[in-house]
Amino acid sequence: MLKKFIKYCFIWPLGGALLASCAGKADLPDDVAAEMSTLKEPIDYTYDVKPILSDRCFACHGPDANHQKAGLRLDLANAAYEKETESGLKAIKPGNSDKSELVHRILSTDPEILMPTPESHLSLTAREKAILVKWVEEGAEYKPHWAFTRVEKPKVPKVKNEGWVKNDIDRFILSKLEEKGVKPAPEAEKTTLLRRAYLDITGLPPTPEEVKAFLADKSPEAYENVVDKLLASPHYGEHMAVSWLDAARYADTHGYQDDGMRTAWPFRDWVIKSFNQNQPYDQFVTWQLAGDMLPKPTRDQMVATGFNRMHQQSQEGGIIPEEYRTAYVMDRVDTFGKTFLGISVECARCHDHKYDPISHKDYYSLYSFFNNNNENGQIPYNGEASPSITLPTPEADAKLKFIHANLSKEKTEREKRIAIAEQNFQNWLVTAETNPEKALLPASKDLVGHFTFDEPKGKEFQNLADPKHMAKSEGDDSLSNVSSRPGKIGKARYMYGENSVGFGDKFAFFERNQPFSISIWLNLHDPAVSGSLIHKSNGVMNGYRGWNIFREKDGRIRLMMSHVWPENAIELQTVEKFPMNKWTQIGFSYDGMSKANGLKLYINGQPAKVVVYNDNLTESILYGKNKTNWYVDKLNIGRLSDQRTKNFEVDEFKIYTRSLTTLEMMGLYTLKNELITAIKTPAATRKPAQLAALKEYYFNNVDPEFTKHLAESRKLIGEETEILDKEIDVMVMKERKFPRKAFILNRGAYDAPGKPVNPDTPDSFFKIPKSFPKNRLGLAKWLLHEDHPLFTRVTVNRFWMMYFGKGLVVSSDDFGNQGELPTHPQLLDYLAATFRQSNWNVKAMQKLIVTSATYRQSSNGNPEMRESDPDNRLYARGPSYRMSAEQIRDNALASSSLLTPRIGGKSAYPYQPNGLWEALATRNEVVYKQQHGDSLYRRSLYTVWKRSSPPPMMLNFDAAERHFCITKRQKTSTPLQALVVMNDPQFVEASRVLAQQMLKKGKTLDEQLSYAFTALTSRPPSKKEMSILKELYEEEYSDFSKNPKRVKEVLSTGEYPVDKMLDPAQVAAGTIVASTVMNFDEFLIKR
Repeated sequence: MLKKFIKYCFIWPLGGALLASCAGKADLPDDVAAEMSTLKEPIDYTYDVKPILSDRCFACHGPDANHQKAGLRLDLANAAYEKETESGLKAIKPGNSDKSELVHRILSTDPEILMPTPESHLSLTAREKAILVKWVEEGAEYKPHWAFTRVEKPKVPKVKNEGWVKNDIDRFILSKLEEKGVKPAPEAEKTTLLRRAYLDITGLPPTPEEVKAFLADKSPEAYENVVDKLLASPHYGEHMAVSWLDAARYADTHGYQDDGMRTAWPFRDWVIKSFNQNQPYDQFVTWQLAGDMLPKPTRDQMVATGFNRMHQQSQEGGIIPEEYRTAYVMDRVDTFGKTFLGISVECARCHDHKYDPISHKDYYSLYSFFNNNNENGQIPYNGEASPSITLPTPEADAKLKFIHANLSKEKTEREKRIAIAEQNFQNWLVTAETNPEKALLPASKDLVGHFTFDEPKGKEFQNLADPKHMAKSEGDDSLSNVSSRPGKIGKARYMYGENSVGFGDKFAFFERNQPFSISIWLNLHDPAVSGSLIHKSNGVMNGYRGWNIFREKDGRIRLMMSHVWPENAIELQTVEKFPMNKWTQIGFSYDGMSKANGLKLYINGQPAKVVVYNDNLTESILYGKNKTNWYVDKLNIGRLSDQRTKNFEVDEFKIYTRSLTTLEMMGLYTLKNELITAIKTPAATRKPAQLAALKEYYFNNVDPEFTKHLAESRKLIGEETEILDKEIDVMVMKERKFPRKAFILNRGAYDAPGKPVNPDTPDSFFKIPKSFPKNRLGLAKWLLHEDHPLFTRVTVNRFWMMYFGKGLVVSSDDFGNQGELPTHPQLLDYLAATFRQSNWNVKAMQKLIVTSATYRQSSNGNPEMRESDPDNRLYARGPSYRMSAEQIRDNALASSSLLTPRIGGKSAYPYQPNGLWEALATRNEVVYKQQHGDSLYRRSLYTVWKRSSPPPMMLNFDAAERHFCITKRQKTSTPLQALVVMNDPQFVEASRVLAQQMLKKGKTLDEQLSYAFTALTSRPPSKKEMSILKELYEEEYSDFSKNPKRVKEVLSTGEYPVDKMLDPAQVAAGTIVASTVMNFDEFLIKR
């Protein structure tokens, strides 16, 4: 029997007495035996046993292999059954508590043997010990974690009280109530139900007129008609967006120390539009995870991917970019886990998850999905972080479409010209053979810079092409005796790490539609050195805007031309390493067409073999929006921002304002006129490459028709740049051309890579099918697959939480082993399956919930049920909880008719205490510039969100700070909250405006007070309430009548005009009444 459990040859100390298994049997401790007799039959692993094991045992004997004590796992049946302990017993012997080590350990009083150990500060109650013993005796049956099993649609239970049922939700709820012998609460009063529906669906209250109309509508469809109207309201999408923006960690600034502004509001507006249009939820999710990977993605699909870019990003100088880029990727993984899986996966960054079956490798396999975004860890001060897209206005879009059509036309014309002008070329070639000097442009044509570095004048170097533009030695040039060395021709300049050569402001400033060419001789000596060799670039803090010849650590050369690197750029890298310790000519020609095939890199006069990493230059390489730059750097050799490249020599630097052709670039190496050489070569012996190079020269420099179309194309690109300079950019996701490798990071450190990993999903949930692509689009498909156990459950649970204040799984942010069990698991699965079968129809699911009898119950309930079920987990009464921070402010504005109904647009700057931004922000918009007019009264989700200084009113009412993903806000009750509603200018002003309205709407004081009360609570006041309101009004009116100064103080709050036709003392008294009602529970709490 259960009391007889010691039957083996082993001696255990128990309660101070030695129990010898060979000598007989022993009883359970009295307290455990007493609890044993009260346990139900049989013990359920999921509801009775697993919560104990997870909370007290899994930290040391759970999934985390690196922290398993004694090599014992208790989360898996086979591991627990097969593990033999030092005593010779199995950890768990199903059906035999006598021979189960676990039983003896939990019953022991010897601190050396007792489990959990005293050092863990965990312990088991007598009842919990009894449950574990009884479970072992009954066979120690394990069951898979409920949330990790496939969703199957359950049968709808039958109930006795069918008359109460509105839909299937009610049958699941009522079935449990009837099982408990509990009756549901009656339906809420019509005014209460109307207000509840308005607040839950749009986040705004009904107007007094809407309350009156609903009370007058006696039809059976009255409530359902209201629900349909609210679901169709544009304010529905605004309300739905708030909680999603919490999960997306939406903010208008980047965060971290500098906390610069970003253009994030288009993503917020897309979320609102998506909910309003009832976009199928599978699309809603797929677009955000992988919209950029869909065929020919639309702008909306690209903007949606901003979900994965809303995390904090650093602009600070001196950071290690890879460290921060790694943090961004981790943030995406953690957000994915919390938002879509309902699990905190970040525990597995450093080691296997201690409680849930997510290994260290699983984490970095998920990480690999998000690791390939074409981004840099340090983002620029000027321009949105790469990758981004431009969102032109309709007018600009029309112009851009016209430009693109003409660019395509011009390209076609150039191709036609090459095809039909062969004879023209041959005629020119005949002329050139006779008189090459006359047929060719002068060798110095468009040469604007020629620096020999032979003899500096002081610190200046002569420009042989244009004496007005000199070069200058910069930095520490005290070692001038070693700075000048023998060069390729004459003398060269030696760059030893503390010096550089600058070329003056506004010299050789080329825009992306302007052709130019560069040639320079270099002699590099240190193979370990990497950095910029020559550039006209703004450096990392400005997205490397401009162009840059850069030597990589592996010895290869990278040529970049960027608006914001790495995505909005052309980027080439040589296949071969750059030669060391020998003079080598390097240069490039650019044709002004913003394409990689027009940016040609040459080494020693020959086109270099290159790999194109990026070919997406779409905006200015000189400036940011409105032709401004946070920092404009000049043409420079040896220095980029504060970084200097050392131990190399430079000589013979030339700059041309046209795109040199292949033969011209070759001549800069051979120091000969290679065009003449090719022309003079007899046709019979002229090589095909020479002929092709001559043809290239002819069309780009001589042929009038071709050059006309080329010039027109450049003019169009310039116009495009001008337009784009004025339009907004938004951050998006876009895959790198060449995937980054991902590794398991030791302890989560960016610089401690371990074994490589590939994109993959945790086996414990549902293995990603082999047919799915191993990228973010495949991850989205995996998430939405019918076999996926978590996604639909997590989603519908979150919908339920929106209406009842808590989910069917109360720990809505934790569906793992440490989370709470669902109160109604069958209902949860029913809703999950129904949601999928509805083709992911969000509004249909929400209508099902709000039209149920369960939702429509009165929130009052009876005192016995409030005591026995204080958290309303049986749902025997309707929901009741305080509104969100946004709703409280929005309701104050709406009740006073101040609320601006405009949907979407840039963020608003309403009232805020003075000096907050100045005190907390370090740079970038450090002064809060309050707006005026309608912008003061926009819905709260439009309020500008600066991460270093979020709106204080909303933080006081538990809004998420948006530093990280939040799917469940905390709920607090503090004195500050009441003080905010009483004193915040937004609320005082709303009270004043409502007072003005009530004086106009009502003829008598009773009518006036009733109007104000109804506007704020959606119901008329009772007689007792009216008596209190009148008494308050009259007291305040009497005081204000005698105190004009106090009247002025009240009426001067806020910018909304005071109605001078009304008695100021009456307005002031009405303001106090309205403010008082705003602090009333029925205003702040949804009943």
